[in-house]
Amino acid sequence: MLVLRTPRLLLRSFSPEDEESLLDFWNDPRVRRYLWDDRLVSRDEVREQLALSERDFREQGYGEFVLALRQWPGVLIGFSGLRRLNGSGEVELLYGLYQNFWGRGLATEAARAVLRFGFEEVGLEEILACADLDNPASVRVMERLGMSYAGERRAEPEEPPTTYYRLRREDFDLGSRGKETE
Repeated sequence: MLVLRTPRLLLRSFSPEDEESLLDFWNDPRVRRYLWDDRLVSRDEVREQLALSERDFREQGYGEFVLALRQWPGVLIGFSGLRRLNGSGEVELLYGLYQNFWGRGLATEAARAVLRFGFEEVGLEEILACADLDNPASVRVMERLGMSYAGERRAEPEEPPTTYYRLRREDFDLGSRGKETE
């Protein structure tokens, strides 16, 4: 199990024990609106995501993490991580929080820890992130991370476009250390 620490958060790699918490989280209406195109997520899809993250950690050295506050280490408040973007060679940064944790800088803190892990520990050269066009809060997180606008894309022709940002390793602010891994 991999654990990343920030001043306020613990990020722990997904495990099978997270199934129920992730099912509840990803089916929260305010969470699924942007992460799952507002559709309900099945238990099988959660299991698939758990298996994909485990495989990605094993094969690529990165995957997804559950987020918890340091003072509540057993309570999931969100997730963050890295995964391959739509089967391409590109790597995507993911993040999401329950609404009652929005507006505190926690998404930025978690995403920065994941970026640092991806660049420093895994050795990635570039990481992308995307957000729905009607999700300006997520775009602000990407901008605070120092990511640069990279255009709009459609995952599928019938889907609405999403805005993409990118960050190269040499442009990542390494000055904000404060991480530990186990």
